[in-house]
Amino acid sequence: MIFWQQNVLVDVILDSGLALSVRHHRPFAAILADDTMYFFTSPPYVVILLVAMASATNALRLPIEAVPLGHLARRAAPTNSSIPVATFQNLQYFVNITVGGQVYTTAIDTGSADMWIYANVSNTTTTTGSASLSYAIGNVEGNIVQAPLSFAGYNVPSQAFIEVQNVTGFTTNPRNEGYTALVGLGPPESSTVYSAFNTTVGLPMMNNIFRQNLTNENYITLLLPRAFDPDSNSTGVMTVSELVPGFEAVANQTKLPVSMLTAQEFTQQQQHWTTLTDANGVIGPNGQAINVMTNVTSAAGTGKLVAVFDSGYSLPQVPKAISDALYSGLPGAQLINVTGAGEIWEVPCTQEVNVTFVFGGQKIFVHPLDVTLPANASVATNSSSICYGAFQPIGANAASPYYDMILGMGFLRNAHILLDYGTFSMNTSTDQNDPFIQLLAITNATEAHNDFVNVRINNNGTVPMSKPSTTSAATPSFSPNPVYWSSVLVGLAVTILCL
Repeated sequence: MIFWQQNVLVDVILDSGLALSVRHHRPFAAILADDTMYFFTSPPYVVILLVAMASATNALRLPIEAVPLGHLARRAAPTNSSIPVATFQNLQYFVNITVGGQVYTTAIDTGSADMWIYANVSNTTTTTGSASLSYAIGNVEGNIVQAPLSFAGYNVPSQAFIEVQNVTGFTTNPRNEGYTALVGLGPPESSTVYSAFNTTVGLPMMNNIFRQNLTNENYITLLLPRAFDPDSNSTGVMTVSELVPGFEAVANQTKLPVSMLTAQEFTQQQQHWTTLTDANGVIGPNGQAINVMTNVTSAAGTGKLVAVFDSGYSLPQVPKAISDALYSGLPGAQLINVTGAGEIWEVPCTQEVNVTFVFGGQKIFVHPLDVTLPANASVATNSSSICYGAFQPIGANAASPYYDMILGMGFLRNAHILLDYGTFSMNTSTDQNDPFIQLLAITNATEAHNDFVNVRINNNGTVPMSKPSTTSAATPSFSPNPVYWSSVLVGLAVTILCL
């Protein structure tokens, strides 16, 4: 459950491990009537701090960046049930959602199930419920209200969400930080709002949308763009109960069953979009399967790993054996450890690293631009620049006995994903099959190699500022903390945001 956290003086780029922080003020994001998303900063600068090399601090100007949503037509024409997905430097993915008659730029998060808006929303109806979502750096809390909602051509007369009125412990006001809303697309059983009512009053947004047509199949698809990639569009697409034109083949892929928690396990862990890799399903740079064992009891002895798909999580968290296999053999590579942050591999930016994941017999190649991340945006295309391994060893704070790894944005940019809610629709539709996931590989290894050479070696591309985000929707207080976003202050005092 993740969105892009940028509300502290210095944000570290890590999910329980990345030793890089960025000092900045969060860009303000707005989608105007001409379907262009603009990002601003106030003041317009970013200071990048290499925590492992504390003296290396660089300041640079962050320009206003426009992401034209109209570019989506080059990839797939939107239909009534599809909407553009914009990105800010691969750090977060946004859609437009209209609530109470006002449009909110909203982070999409398959790792959580609740919707909240940090604003005074118009045309609301009060309820008797309230909710508090816990963070280590503070709490998001507010009353549960209802308001009319419009999204992807659907109109929900009364959508329940948290109208956040109180944020404690944050260094700045999130209303001035650019993220006013987040919508959870995860399994609804994990919804705090739904739990507060346990009736249709508290149903998440997707469940209410699925109720609009009980004969439709209850699924969504996500096609995430990659910024700064010469061969990628700047805008993606999300669809509801229909396929993306040109990517219909996703429906022909293996239906990967969602690993369901038992009732007892659910008291310790939220239900996620979780499934198994194939046996020996992670292939390293040498073309051989990486030898790694699951820590999940139900998968023991299968040779498979349990993976969570989370669209709000930028840096994949993987078993240390995988991270070591990817980076330890690179020239000059070193594993560094940051107190309170964990381990991360430091590698040369010009070293291409390949990794492939196998699900349902399908090999999903990860673009090398997603496998390492520049540590300093101002020299990111220079051959002497330092990068960090994006596939981090999963730390104790992110680990769980119910999954082995978290595959977020860095993986999902390489796989068009279909999430079928099935019985997650909670009896709101005739589509009551078991929930499943389908993946379609979309990265061509040859083209990806050429992109890497152009961007990292020939310096012909603009490399994203190395602030891969993982701001997360808050985890309800009864749940353990499956995901982490850390904020490192100038004095290297670490505050971890538990997600």
